[in-house]
Amino acid sequence: MPLDSTSGNPREIRIEPHEEADQQEAARGITSAILRQIDTAAFAEEMRPPAKLARAGQREVEKFRRELAGLPKGVTDEYLAVISALYVRFVNSGRTAPAQDLEAWTQTKQATLKGRLRAARQRGFLTKVEGKAGGQLMDKAIEILKRTNVSNVRLP
Repeated sequence: MPLDSTSGNPREIRIEPHEEADQQEAARGITSAILRQIDTAAFAEEMRPPAKLARAGQREVEKFRRELAGLPKGVTDEYLAVISALYVRFVNSGRTAPAQDLEAWTQTKQATLKGRLRAARQRGFLTKVEGKAGGQLMDKAIEILKRTNVSNVRLP
């Protein structure tokens, strides 16, 4: 959603059904009453770089994004290993909302990232911690990370 340079508010909004949405319900569309409930000012505020992101260093984040974009396309083993490593890095550094930080670094929605982390656990890249954020990289992920050029994911 591009922001308007003068007001900082969105100049267009694209609404798409969630991948797990009921197809019949999605086909009915969205009502104007629901559209009026969208708080564009809150969205614009969320789009401003959070203080945590600024502290991490915008250059570091941008470099990570370029390197992530250089990985093979799709939900590959390399992608899952890198995302898992960054997630573990955030958890181990004591971040209170690692999924939110991961969203800021990757520009991917938290819901999507949570699904990717679930896939990483299922494929044996990341251990599971019941009821809270966390986990450790497994040997499979560490071996893949040794072969990638993504600099912001440190090995344990």
